[in-house]
Amino acid sequence: MSPDRTVNVQDGELTDAMIGQRKKILHKPSLWVTITVVLLMTGVVLADQLFRPGRFTIERIHIHGNSARVDAQTVERTAWLALIGNYFTADLEEIENALVHLPGVYQAAVRRHWPDTLEISITEAGAIALWYATDGSALESRDYVNLPPDSNITLQPVLRSPTADRHTVIDAFLDLVSSLALLDLEVKKLSIDEAGNWVVVLQSASLQIPVELEIVVGRGNPVRKVDQFVAVFDSVLQDRLPDIERVDMRYDSGFAVQWRAGGSGVVQLAAHGQ
Repeated sequence: MSPDRTVNVQDGELTDAMIGQRKKILHKPSLWVTITVVLLMTGVVLADQLFRPGRFTIERIHIHGNSARVDAQTVERTAWLALIGNYFTADLEEIENALVHLPGVYQAAVRRHWPDTLEISITEAGAIALWYATDGSALESRDYVNLPPDSNITLQPVLRSPTADRHTVIDAFLDLVSSLALLDLEVKKLSIDEAGNWVVVLQSASLQIPVELEIVVGRGNPVRKVDQFVAVFDSVLQDRLPDIERVDMRYDSGFAVQWRAGGSGVVQLAAHGQ
C-alpha cells in the first residue's frame, strides 16, 4: 500500500472536498428554521385551544371579606355580567371597574385562581354620597359616590353640580370634610351651579336635634372661604350654632350671619378672624 498522503492547504485555498462539504451545509435546511416552524405551529394549536369557546371556563367566583354596605350576591352577579372570556382571556380590570360602580364598593381587586376560579377582594366605602347632575334638564340624573374608608361620615351627603364639575365637587367635599372634622360639623349638602357659585349646608354631628347651617360661598375656592368661617366659628359662634340660619361669605373683608327666628332676624357683619 502506498504511504499516507498528506495534503497541504495554503491560506486561502480550499480542496474540492471542503468546497463540497460547505455547499452541503449551505443547502441543508437549518435546524433553527425547523425548530422555529415547529414552535409556531405549536403556538397556533395552543392559541386555538385557549381561545376556543368552552375551554378553560370560569366556574366559580369567591368573594373575600365581610361588608355591611355591600351585598356579596350583588358583587358576584356583577362580576359574572362583566366577565368576558375564559380563565386566560378574561379582562380582570374590566370586572374591577364594574364592581367599583356598585354603591358601597370603594376598591375591588380580582385575581385568577387555577384552574377555574376568580377571587374578589372588596374594600368597603366609608360612606356613600349621592351626586346629582344639574345641567338644566327637568330631571336630574343621579349617581352614587363611594367615599374613602376613613371618611368618618355619619350622614349621606348630597352633591350637586353640572356633569363636567362632578370630580370638582367631590374633591371639594373631601377637602371640606377634613377642614370641619375638629368642629363636629359635617357637610350635608354641597352644590356648584353652572356659573361657579358654591353653596354648603352643614349639620352638627353632636346635637340631639339636627340643625342645618347654610353657607353661601359664591364664586371662588369653597374650602378657603369655609376655612375663614371656621376660624371665627370655633372661637365666637360655636355656642350659638342652633341660632344660625345662614352665613354669607360673599364679602371681601368678612361675612354676614343671619339668625333664625327668635334671634331678631338681625344680619350682622363679622370680620375674618374676629
